[in-house]
Amino acid sequence: MTSSIRTALHTTDRAAAGVDTVLSAADYPAAVRAGALVVDIRSRAQRERQGVLAGAIAVEARPVVDLLDPRSDAPLAAVRERRPVVLVSDDGLDAELFALELHSRGVRGVRAVDGGHEALRAARALALLSEAEHLLRERSAISAH
Repeated sequence: MTSSIRTALHTTDRAAAGVDTVLSAADYPAAVRAGALVVDIRSRAQRERQGVLAGAIAVEARPVVDLLDPRSDAPLAAVRERRPVVLVSDDGLDAELFALELHSRGVRGVRAVDGGHEALRAARALALLSEAEHLLRERSAISAH
């Protein structure tokens, strides 16, 4: 299926469901500054080819739904704390599918970057995480131990 067809189908699904699971690349900086947990679901090969997303948690796509569902057997600690989550895939489509799946399970606060890593690169927002206040605090706490 071509990317434009997939995009149209996802937009239709999202509108029909009445949910907003997408975050624009322009709104990404504010979400990061507000303390959102950024989860990079690109494959290892994609991260090696396109570059890492500094400060993001890298998780293979398959287990991401269970890791972000607070009712699963082993959710991420940040999820149990009800921290907002931003998913990033290469073009945004896979991340949006996972955000919709989580929403259908009753999990709120998970959004996908529209356009994914490509859009963040175009918006020059890739280095933003390394300067986010909550990550600087976490880095300080880790280095103190």
